Amino acid sequence: MNKKYTILIIDDKIENLQYLNNILKDENYLIKATTDAQFAIKSAKVSAPDLILLDIKIPYLDGFEVCKIFKEDINLKEIPIIFISALDDVQSKVKAFEEGGVDYITKPFEKEEVKARIKTQLMLFENKQTIVKLLQQQDFFLKKIIHEMNTPLSIISLNIDNLESQIGPKEQFEAIKASSKSLSSIYDDLYYLIKKEKKVENKTKINLVNFLASRIMFFDEMANIKNIDIMLDIHKEFDISMDENYLQRVIDNTISNAIKYSKQDSHIDIILDKKDNKHMIIIENSGSYIKDTNSIFDAYYQDKSRNIGLGLGLNIVKDICNNCNIKIIVESQNNKTSFCYIIDEKNVIKGNS
Repeated sequence: MNKKYTILIIDDKIENLQYLNNILKDENYLIKATTDAQFAIKSAKVSAPDLILLDIKIPYLDGFEVCKIFKEDINLKEIPIIFISALDDVQSKVKAFEEGGVDYITKPFEKEEVKARIKTQLMLFENKQTIVKLLQQQDFFLKKIIHEMNTPLSIISLNIDNLESQIGPKEQFEAIKASSKSLSSIYDDLYYLIKKEKKVENKTKINLVNFLASRIMFFDEMANIKNIDIMLDIHKEFDISMDENYLQRVIDNTISNAIKYSKQDSHIDIILDKKDNKHMIIIENSGSYIKDTNSIFDAYYQDKSRNIGLGLGLNIVKDICNNCNIKIIVESQNNKTSFCYIIDEKNVIKGNS
């Protein structure tokens, strides 16, 4: 660690501050030490330290209260706090971690232990900051991609439709349309990811027969490339209350995956049904067997044998279903896979079930 880290020590005993300062002075740290917790808090707000060593038994405010103040401050809450105390009981240690401490060192101090624990926490803190910066860069990158994708996709779609109206249907046009819609689905996934924290859910009444029919039409060109028929099978018609954008991401990603992993010249069944008082949407396809039906929902998961897609679609599906109380059941056997989405009964509109 080449950076010169600042360590703030808060302890009501001068001799403890001096001892810790002597231990750490050869480690190229900038040490700030005080017996006054209020002063330490004000000082940290002016110039934030990289790590805090905090005693529990200090006057006026105890260490737990001081830790809570730091963790409630948006600019200071990420600073790692190591509690230092003569208290060696389990309850004190548990409370220290519950309040947000990252470590706990008991007195009397062991020189090498103190140095090792501080180095470890500073390294973890630095790694965490690096990850935060990478995530910020990723967010910027995703926003940039979305901005750059939108206009070309619109132009491609518009020009293909114009050419088709002038020349007539061509196999090449179907392939371009399919690729364009595949990119459009990726665009919608990325847009969801960068907007999901700020998006306000907008529930509307959705007629599932009409909605599912529209999504089948959207994926028609993609399915035609592999000569796949997508069929809508209505066992029980019902409407639901849900954010239409959320439902579209669930259905689109499931259909898109079904097309990717379906066999040539096969079919995909989309079933609307009610069984045992449970309203469900089922999407079935014939294709690759899924060995681990849990891992497929992990972010960036990809089938190693195919390496298809970004591995974000089903993770988004899982996220939306968790938020909307939709239960997912995935079954895969004998080269047939089904995704069953059981709708929360509170979101089924009565009178249509």
